[in-house]
Order: sequence, then structure tokens, then C-alpha cells
Amino acid sequence: MLFGMRPFFRIEFYGNAFRDLFDFPGHIDFMNSDVSSNLCIGFLGADWWGSDARALSAELRGQGHMLIDRHYEDYFPTKWRSVVMRGVRRLLRNWMAAEYNRAVEDLLQVEAMDFLLVFKGMLLSPKTLQKFRAAGIPCYCVYPDVSFQDHGANIWGCLPLYDCVFTTKSFHLEDSDLCRRVKRLEFVPHGFDSEVHRPIPLTTTLHSYYSSDLSFVGVWTPKKEQVLSALVAALPDVKLKIWGPFWERANISVRRCWQGRAAYGDELAAICTNARINLGLLSEAGGGTVKGDQTTARTWQIPACGGFMLHEDTEELRAAFKVGEHIAVFRNTGELANAVHQHLGDDALRDRIRAAGYEHCLSSGYSYRAAADRILAYHRSAMRQA
Repeated sequence: MLFGMRPFFRIEFYGNAFRDLFDFPGHIDFMNSDVSSNLCIGFLGADWWGSDARALSAELRGQGHMLIDRHYEDYFPTKWRSVVMRGVRRLLRNWMAAEYNRAVEDLLQVEAMDFLLVFKGMLLSPKTLQKFRAAGIPCYCVYPDVSFQDHGANIWGCLPLYDCVFTTKSFHLEDSDLCRRVKRLEFVPHGFDSEVHRPIPLTTTLHSYYSSDLSFVGVWTPKKEQVLSALVAALPDVKLKIWGPFWERANISVRRCWQGRAAYGDELAAICTNARINLGLLSEAGGGTVKGDQTTARTWQIPACGGFMLHEDTEELRAAFKVGEHIAVFRNTGELANAVHQHLGDDALRDRIRAAGYEHCLSSGYSYRAAADRILAYHRSAMRQA
């Protein structure tokens, strides 16, 4: 055995509903196969601390595989905030994208590469991806967002070129237009990063900065603003803190709760650990979709950080957590306000649910290990069939 790996993998999925959705057995015995051999993977994605792409790459490396990275943010800075710098980025976008694609094409020199794994692929051009296909390299995509059409033309243009697209959105499997556009579509769940998303106790000074009665960490959308606006109106004395991009677009009652910036990595973990209640709000439908999120990355990250989670109610959520035991839920703004009032007033109940949710999240294997295992199992199965 190489690098101390077990002679078989045990892959755990999120309840019977998720096993049915995967149409894939919960235990896979790769005895007498090449399962223990480490792979060489070309990996295209972000690498900042706390990103989903970094979590996936860390899980793959943790299993002994070699990853050759091309991080798009090395070529296209996404966190420039000023009007001037955003203008410069817009002006130089085509040159930045061309430089990135040239760097990706350098991976074609690695003749022993087992497959190319693209996380989202906003800057990857179909022309570049076609070169990998021409070289006979299997190409896979992991897609973490609601819409394939809201983040530039490259994503939609590349879809037919992937041997398999792994989506974190279960409702994509019901999208007939999408299914016709791709060769193969598989569901893999989001997860938490076991290195990043963990409880972070704070000093008194830091606690006063990051703690709150109620927190939400995420990007602005019209639906989320509507939910939080109704909550602020119903519970004006509750201390709400919002962290995330684009909340300057919100109305004044919500915008004054915004902390003026986003929070990632250890800051996100500190917020989730120290807020009395963490909200799990889901994004609405995007371009080319009729459904919005059913779960999101925060669904797994909040309990992994030891935080109490009050989440929008969905069947997919209930397949992973027991309501009232691991998490609390709401279905509309009226239920949200009642649930916030109830749980802020009952420290013992909140702490009991928070602790049980944390233990359940860890013991159930809700990290990105499940997604990594699913991708590797799919690839090995495809290679055996070939």
C-alpha cells in the first residue's frame, strides 16, 4: 500500500435520500484493483483559505494524489474593490484570461497526467479545453453555483467538452436542457474544509468584534435582502451582523447591519463559532434555472465550526440533519422571526442543538472528502470501462 492508504475505500453519503440520488453504493471495495495508486491531477481552481476549491484539493492531496495547480486568481484578481481597480480589471480582462489559458496549456506537457479537474472554470476557454480532449486527457468539472449562465460565456461553452460535470446542486439533475448539453452529470454535495472550518474560541476583545445575536455570511441577492429586511422590521432590537459582498445594494435598514466587507477563512469560522444564531439563507434561481439552492456551502460549514444554525427548510437539508436535534429551520419570514426570538431566549436549547449539530457534522463525514471520493471513484470506473 502506498502512503499508508487502506486497501479499500469506505464512502459515506448523506442519508438514504442522497444515496438514492447518487445511485451509487455506500461501500465500494476496490480490492485487487489500482485503487491504491496515486494519481496525477491537473487542478484548476482557487486556492484562498476557506474556498471550496481549496477544500477539494486538500482532500485529494490528503489521499496521496499529486495535483498540478493553476489558480485563476493568480491571473485575474477577484477582490479588487475600488471603482478604478475594477475598471482596470475590466479593461485587461481579455489579456488576463489569455495569460491564464496559456498557463493552463502548459499542463499538456505532463504526458502522464491522469485527468484534468476544473472547479467552476470561469476563465477557461473552450479552445483550451479542446486541446486536452485532443490529447486524450479525461476532463471533469466541479460546479458549485446555482446557474451555469450567470458567470460568463466560457462556463456554458465548455460544458459539452467535459467527460463528466459534477454539480453540487441536486436540482440540476432535473434540468433537461442542461442534461442534453453535457455528456454526463453527477451530483456531489458541498462540504466543509476540515482544516478551516472548526470552532475558534476568541479573546474578549475579539469576541466583541465577531460575536452577535444573529449573523449572516454570504453574498447579497434580492431574496436575501427581502428576508433580512422583514426580520429587522420584526425584531429591531436584535443585533444582526451581515458579512459579504454587494450588500451596499441593500435598503438602509439592512445595509446598516452590514460590516462593510466579506469574511472568509478563519474569520468566517470565528463568526460562526461566536454568533448566538447563524442564518442559513439560500440563493434564489439564476439564469437558466427554475429552482434555487436547496443546500449551500454554509449548510456544512456552520455546524462544523460549532455554530448554532437556523436554516431555510428543504428536503435535502432534512436528509442530512435532524430538525430540532442538530439544527433549527424556518419556511417563511414569520417563522424566521419566531424562531430567532425563541432560540435567543433559550440558551440551554440553543447550546444543546449546537453541540449535537457539531458532533453529527463530524461523525457523518460532511467534509469535502465525500466529493473527492465520488470523483475518484467515477474516474476509476470510467477507466476500467474504457
